[in-house]
Amino acid sequence: MDQAIQALLEAHVQHELSRFKSKKYRQTIKEETAAVFQWVQKLTLKDIITPGQVIGIIERNVVEMPVAGGITELAGQMSQRVLSSPKNKKTALEDIFARKPYDDIVDKIGGMESARKAIIGRFVNSSVYSQQISEVLFVGIKEYLLAENIIAQKVPGISSLIKLGKFAVNKTMHPLELAVEKTVKTYIEKNLGNTIRRSEKSLNNYFDEPHIIEMGDEVWTSISKTKLSEYFGILGEGDMEDFLIIGYDFWIHFRKTPYFKEIYTDLVHFFFEKYGDRELELIIEDVGVTEKMVVNELTQSLSHGIEKALAIGYLEERIRARLENFYLSPQTAELVASLTGSPKDMLTGTKPAKDKDISPETAVPKKKPAAKKPAVKKK
Repeated sequence: MDQAIQALLEAHVQHELSRFKSKKYRQTIKEETAAVFQWVQKLTLKDIITPGQVIGIIERNVVEMPVAGGITELAGQMSQRVLSSPKNKKTALEDIFARKPYDDIVDKIGGMESARKAIIGRFVNSSVYSQQISEVLFVGIKEYLLAENIIAQKVPGISSLIKLGKFAVNKTMHPLELAVEKTVKTYIEKNLGNTIRRSEKSLNNYFDEPHIIEMGDEVWTSISKTKLSEYFGILGEGDMEDFLIIGYDFWIHFRKTPYFKEIYTDLVHFFFEKYGDRELELIIEDVGVTEKMVVNELTQSLSHGIEKALAIGYLEERIRARLENFYLSPQTAELVASLTGSPKDMLTGTKPAKDKDISPETAVPKKKPAAKKPAVKKK
């Protein structure tokens, strides 16, 4: 009995291995892929997974799963290799970014009038812009007044005072400058609102669609032939790693916010509302996946690993481990014994008792030969 089971086990192992030898795994992949595509014709998305299960997958593997430090370290090292690649000195921006998509982006920005006005409005009404424009106006007006000697020309006695000499001028100009600063600052504070509104109107008129397209063309002419090394040279040695760390910190916080949870939950339910009752075959077709594509990709991506696993014996080891679990189990021994007789009967050559085991010979009663028909006498 043990020898029979061992023989069956070995035959089965070799049969499974033969499906991977001489690159026959390609046929196996093709057969299994065809079977899967045939199977999904009868199933809808809801038949195999629910929205709750998908949300659970996202929570466990996107939200809760810790991000290993090795990933961020590797990302930093790889970014440094990109920045320091010798190819950057030979590659211009126009070599990796075609002109048409650039023009499409510029045209799109030019046509977004409402968004453009909203951005300009927020910018000019910010405290930073107010401070900057106040400073520019103040410096410009003060320098103009003092440099052009308008006060000296209008105020009696100032022009003659200036003629007394440099010392006298310097001594007298200080309080005069303080008076000018006070006057100019008061004027700017009273008129800042009107100044900002005029500035916003001017910016909106300047950044209209034709002008944006014109500027886009000028920008492309000036940057398209510049080598990537010149752009990357702007970044310091640790700048890219710092950006990665900033991005990492943002993601760690953002993924656990209520907003992110509401967004991915809503998207999952939306996807199931659209595709939940549709056959998987149609969903796969919608995303552009074909049976031939899957076969080619699996073959290309798995071939090296399969051949290596076969060569070092790992594939046989795993096949044998799986099959041994069945062939060497007590249940299999009992099954074989029930079909062929007990081990003891096989060793002694005796037949099993009628009220115990049933052999194949006794399981199916032999048919009695059919009775011969009486011969018909010829007349």
